[in-house]
Amino acid sequence: MKKHLALHNKLLNSLPPAELRAVQAELAPVELQSNQVIFENGRDVDWIYFPEQAVISFLGSTGAGNSVEVWSVGFEGLAGISGILSHSSSFRGVVQVPGTAKVIRRSALVRHFALGGDLHDAILRYFDRLLIQASQLGVCNSAHAVEQRLSRWLLMLQDRSGASSLNLTQESIAGALGTRRATISEAAAALQNARVISYTPGTITINSRRRLQAATCHCYKVIKAQFDAA
Repeated sequence: MKKHLALHNKLLNSLPPAELRAVQAELAPVELQSNQVIFENGRDVDWIYFPEQAVISFLGSTGAGNSVEVWSVGFEGLAGISGILSHSSSFRGVVQVPGTAKVIRRSALVRHFALGGDLHDAILRYFDRLLIQASQLGVCNSAHAVEQRLSRWLLMLQDRSGASSLNLTQESIAGALGTRRATISEAAAALQNARVISYTPGTITINSRRRLQAATCHCYKVIKAQFDAA
């Protein structure tokens, strides 16, 4: 008998025991590395990930050689949902926070999804929350200052990883927030001067979550509500 794997993913853990066992039998553990690209725009999706500790950022191209985050996925959901609804990924998927995940072949998950059980319903509910997250990020990126957006992004990473110290480069932050590295440096310096964070090259430490929440925008509450409901 195949030994079942311990799960730390909210979507999978929401399934009833019988359905969870059926899916779990086809899951495998994987360790995702920082900045690892697991999906490419326009490429076929072969594997779908259920993050546990890892956080995966999906990036859309601005058409000018830059990118911006359209949504992100942590232990609340699954990465590669476009592979269920079609065959290819619409965005690039990059690991922002390294850590563990469970992975399943796309064909296997599509087969379970087609049965129309609790997994089917859980994935559709999660897809609805992703649409809300993506829409709110569009509002945030067009309406709010970089310092507010950086604060929102750091809070979201902490919510998913549970870590106060995050290994992040200016390049990865700029790629997620759709701005220049110099602009990120200025925003991080402002937060550091206010003692909200400590910032050294490659690492950001959140000193005060309360003050970071005060520095962010309304979008964080909207997105967090969807995260908590997942």
